[in-house]
Amino acid sequence: MKAVTADQMRAIEQRSVEAGVSLDALMENAGLAVADAVAARLEQVYGSSVTVLVGPGNNGSDGLVAARHLARRGANVKAFALAKRPEPDEKRAIAEEAGVEFISLSGDSDAAGRARAAAAQSDVVIDAVLGTGRARTIEEPVAEMLRAAGEAGRYVVAVDLPTGMDADSGHFDSNGLRANLTLMLGFPKFGPLVAAGDGVCGEIRVLDIGIPNRLADDVSSELLTGELAHGLLPNRAGDANKGTFGRTLIAGGSRNYLGAPMLATRAAVRSGVGLVYLATSEPVYRLIAGRVEDAIYVPLPASENGDFDVRAASIELLSRAGDMSSLLIGPGLGQSPSTVQFIEQLVQNLPGNVPVVLDADALNILSRVPGWSDAVKSPIVLTPHPGEMARLLKMSVAEVQRDRAAATREAANRLGATVVLKGAATLVVSPNDRMRISPWVNSGLAKAGTGDALAGLLAGLLAQMPGEPFDAASLAVYVHGLAGDIARREFGERGMTASDVAMAVPAAFMELES
Repeated sequence: MKAVTADQMRAIEQRSVEAGVSLDALMENAGLAVADAVAARLEQVYGSSVTVLVGPGNNGSDGLVAARHLARRGANVKAFALAKRPEPDEKRAIAEEAGVEFISLSGDSDAAGRARAAAAQSDVVIDAVLGTGRARTIEEPVAEMLRAAGEAGRYVVAVDLPTGMDADSGHFDSNGLRANLTLMLGFPKFGPLVAAGDGVCGEIRVLDIGIPNRLADDVSSELLTGELAHGLLPNRAGDANKGTFGRTLIAGGSRNYLGAPMLATRAAVRSGVGLVYLATSEPVYRLIAGRVEDAIYVPLPASENGDFDVRAASIELLSRAGDMSSLLIGPGLGQSPSTVQFIEQLVQNLPGNVPVVLDADALNILSRVPGWSDAVKSPIVLTPHPGEMARLLKMSVAEVQRDRAAATREAANRLGATVVLKGAATLVVSPNDRMRISPWVNSGLAKAGTGDALAGLLAGLLAQMPGEPFDAASLAVYVHGLAGDIARREFGERGMTASDVAMAVPAAFMELES
């Protein structure tokens, strides 16, 4: 499902007109779909009280169409125009004929009081003020009216976007009106998806208003849905053997970080890959060998102080790398001087035919190595959190978070890699600027180790689809998020752990496949 900016949505609407679906038809479809959604929310439409906040443009007209349909079903509907409407106003006239009471608050000295009183007596407040049309800061008196409606504490349904939300960036004006439910029209809007987790939109639903999906074919950003993820699943041939589904090798672990490589390995062995190898330094191997029964262990030579013997460890790992279907380097490696040299040796000599996932400390080390990506001839997938992304791009975490989409695109283009920027609304971006946005928002995933589980799952999927790093990363992000949701259902966001997420991966695949 494509995720669109305000300009892209306007272009799609124009194409729709050219294809024979008029703007008025789209408006009528939108209003009816909003009315249906609001009616489903109400226990009983007949006799219910609905307040519609109406703006000056098309979003306000959508709201008036919804008001008309709800009034015809027996609801007591009041439509408050927060700004002057155009004349003549056909949608207002038809709404009034259907029994909608229309009140203009423009120039009303007690506009805020009237908006507060109406909202307080309503079962539902419909926000149809601006939608995607916000172009500047919301000012008085509209700001005061919106605050008054919000302070009434009623259930707010936003049409397309909550008033005050920027469709492109997700920035929310402090004078805007937060929603409990946001009904996006036609296509999901890009900004709110990227800024997920801020609580402004509440639940998001996308309503079909009659625009053919093909009219958005040129849009490069899309929401990761179950349908899309299901279509990315690798085939499972009935006559397969363990070699059919590839081999992945995970290089990670250090004396202080024993859990990270094990979490990555546990997720990898549940990805469907045929064979998983775990390469660690000899001292770490002695501590964790056998802890993940399904893995094949590769001890790497260490020096007398327990750190990597850089030359011998590099030779050992690289001698195996060419036989693999994918590599994962980084979970729990640490950043000791010998580890830094070890990573530099690997990056300069990786086989060009094997895709590699670089995660955690591998990213931190490489962020200090100029031009490192030029030395890697194989397809690369990077899995940074915002701090690691900031180090890779030589910017602050605040700058990354201010525009996550731009930062991820810059990293993908600059480094020639598929980039997964972790966080609420994880982003997956390819070097050719395609973007997929995760639908999962779950504070239970904001815990140590969940990123290791994602990296291992991704490496396992990449081994099964080595020529499709963007799709493998997208599928891994969706399945990881679904596994997190399954863990949340059982343990709650507070109590769930990274191990719970790794253990829930098989259930996530089963749910996706069904």
